[in-house]
Amino acid sequence: MDSSRLFSSSSPMLSDRPPTRDGDELIQPLESADLRGFWDNAPRVSASPSTHGATSHSDDPKAVAKSLHDLVVKVVDKKAHKGAKAVGQTAQEFCDLYETQDVAARSAFLDLLSREFCKPRGTASDAARAYLDSTSHSDEPAQSALQAHVLRDSLTPLYADLFDQINRLPEGFAFLVHMRTDMLGLIRTGGKSSAIQAMSDFLMRRLQMWIVGTLDLKRITWNSPACTIEKLEQYESVHAVRSWMDIKRRLGNGRRCFGFFHRNAPREPLIFVWVALTDVIPDNVQSILLEREQPKSSEANAKCAIFYSISSQVGLARVDLGNFLIKRVVSVLRTEMPNIETFCTLSPLPRFRSWLDKLLSPESLVSPPQDIGISESEQNNLISRVPGAKTWTAALKNLVDRRGWTADPEAVDAMEPVIRLLGAHYLTKVKRGTGSSAADPVANFHLRNGSCLHRVNWRGDTSYHGLRQSLGLMCNYNYVLDRIEDNSESYVADGTIAISGTDPYIARVQSLAKAKL
Repeated sequence: MDSSRLFSSSSPMLSDRPPTRDGDELIQPLESADLRGFWDNAPRVSASPSTHGATSHSDDPKAVAKSLHDLVVKVVDKKAHKGAKAVGQTAQEFCDLYETQDVAARSAFLDLLSREFCKPRGTASDAARAYLDSTSHSDEPAQSALQAHVLRDSLTPLYADLFDQINRLPEGFAFLVHMRTDMLGLIRTGGKSSAIQAMSDFLMRRLQMWIVGTLDLKRITWNSPACTIEKLEQYESVHAVRSWMDIKRRLGNGRRCFGFFHRNAPREPLIFVWVALTDVIPDNVQSILLEREQPKSSEANAKCAIFYSISSQVGLARVDLGNFLIKRVVSVLRTEMPNIETFCTLSPLPRFRSWLDKLLSPESLVSPPQDIGISESEQNNLISRVPGAKTWTAALKNLVDRRGWTADPEAVDAMEPVIRLLGAHYLTKVKRGTGSSAADPVANFHLRNGSCLHRVNWRGDTSYHGLRQSLGLMCNYNYVLDRIEDNSESYVADGTIAISGTDPYIARVQSLAKAKL
């Protein structure tokens, strides 16, 4: 199999052109002192995506919603305007007003938009009858195709006209991504309704359609525009950026950052990935995040490209760009650095702790599960760390619920084999619902892309966030280039998880599963 074609462009939204570098587009490079001043003086952006761009507060959200409503009417009412220019100006007025509002005003308007403009453009019943008549009484396929188009158009909600007009504006695509972020925020905070959900899903499908053929891959460097670097901090969702020095390290020698940019918003990454160039596959993310910048010559000796974080804008949830981004970056790195032999991730297990909490139910504290495969000596070592504990599950729950357990080296040593085995079991055996897909969303993403589960890493992320979501557990997914297509097909077909490497805990889980057959 020719592995090179796996990472060539087969989609119209991608190209084989090398990525442009934002820094190369600047007439005068952004100096370190300038960027430090920018970080020192920049306002901190709220973690809530629903506050994007909000600069004013409305005393009467309903009045603002009414003003926005009137502008929408002008956009969707074909008789209320003359010419595309007038429609574009009205759509721009809408965007300008929307961006200045606070969360309350935006929420009130989105609720109004989802309810009052969800009606179809035309009379669907008449269009449906015409379509059925054309298929029953006409021998002309073109007539049926025309009526099918009329039917689809009649079923399209009115707010589609608003979205279409905004998408035609400069940076309109980015505005719609942020607008969908507000919709998702409203859904998450208890404002969920079938109308809001339907509008969010409709806009998601529109974004997915519009994005084809509009993306450019760029390498983001220390000399990229400050506004682009600010977005890295704002949208990073895996390993939080603490300061401008974090960014400088992540963009230094031995590091790479690549992102997809929409051509109408060339300085705002829609999705981006951080890459570390290393000698070996790392088992700890702090060694990447906190390592001092390496000399430029070290890149020539690197053997591994490690994808340690990938983040996209919230408004693009369920728009699959990550798969394309990783494959494009692999293609670029293979061309730029032929010394790189391994393409691997260092990935979190975002739902491991919540799964473990359910596993350690009151019933299991008395009668532990028997399908994990924890040895008797591992159970006894864990129990010995908690006076009075009768089972390994009770001892483990006591330890993980205890504040400061990471400062007890003997407890950490006793927990390691148990947690690593539980992690291997969780990744390979725990499924989503009644299907065959991995329950962990990050695992499902990489396995669908064709990677191999390589290794489970104890104390892979010792930050507060890492300990809280997975007790510090991380794992590596290895993109073995000549196995990617077969791995992906097998996983999608029946949930088969490809394995690489010799992780003893993954091997134990596999052996236990084979013994039960």
